[in-house]
Amino acid sequence: MAWDSNRPVPWQRLIREWLIYVAIMVVIVFVVVQPSSRVGAFAGLFISGPAYLAFGGVLAKFGYSRERLRRAIPKPSTRSAESHERSVRPRPAPTKRTGGGTPRKL
Repeated sequence: MAWDSNRPVPWQRLIREWLIYVAIMVVIVFVVVQPSSRVGAFAGLFISGPAYLAFGGVLAKFGYSRERLRRAIPKPSTRSAESHERSVRPRPAPTKRTGGGTPRKL
């Protein structure tokens, strides 16, 4: 796909994903990394934010969206609601098997 400046970028979703990543990584850094090396690890985490948002924004402008996100957003329908109503089959007439015939004698 080509670049389209009119395509929307899901900034809230990108920021939320990055914040979740940072929260998980902060816990891992405190558990795994030695105290003397934590400054560099935290600097890398916070530098990754703008990089992640820029990369995600560029991908969105090129038309990339994850499969799960595509399923969550309903596609605009080209058919009108009226044509959809006409395409629905009418309910069949009741029969003896479905309880619509003459009442049974006990």
